Amino acid sequence: MNKTKTETIEEYKINYKKHVFSKSIKITLKKDDLILVTMPYSCPFNTARDFLINNFEKIKSHTSKRTKLTKDLKTKFDTLEIMEDCELKTIIKNSIVYFYYPKDCDFNSKAIQKALNCAYLSALKIEAKNYLPQRLRFLAEKYGYNYNKVSLRNQRTRFGSCSFNNNISLNINLMKYDFDVIDYVLLHELAHTKVKNHSEKFWKEVEKNCLNYRILRKMLKYGSVSELS
Repeated sequence: MNKTKTETIEEYKINYKKHVFSKSIKITLKKDDLILVTMPYSCPFNTARDFLINNFEKIKSHTSKRTKLTKDLKTKFDTLEIMEDCELKTIIKNSIVYFYYPKDCDFNSKAIQKALNCAYLSALKIEAKNYLPQRLRFLAEKYGYNYNKVSLRNQRTRFGSCSFNNNISLNINLMKYDFDVIDYVLLHELAHTKVKNHSEKFWKEVEKNCLNYRILRKMLKYGSVSELS
């Protein structure tokens, strides 16, 4: 039996997936133009599709409420430049991302927003690569922490994580935040090199080098991702 199926509806790519542990039909908006529909193994695809169609307007409404990227979008180190041109294109040169858009276009259109979001992510990757590893190294040396490797990722649910072997992973979206917020996340993960849980001992370790961590922690809850580990 085929367990997956795909189709396109109004420029949205729909992925249907049967799962043995699913108890009901579930719709997940993975990206602005990608929808995942999971369903019980015994559920017919047509039933899941009917459920999607009945909720399609709500899904489109949700995507339209997301913050639109504007022409004056800036990155922390000015790695992204947005300019008018005769065509839609993105060029990366000398670690600068140049985003060009047609002069008479609708800047809020799905095509422009999708292309700009990709360019924005490229700029964040460049800035994260240039800043986060060296800042992590500086804070580790300053406060006496040791870690193994550091990796950078574009994640939807976590700002950072520290493995049992002290490998630290950081989210490139941290570059959207103030420097003191970034430092809190880095110190949070460095603290996990000594305490592998979120016990009282761990938070005392964090507070030792970040006195206002409670305020900074609350600030993260208003961002696009919401977890640390």
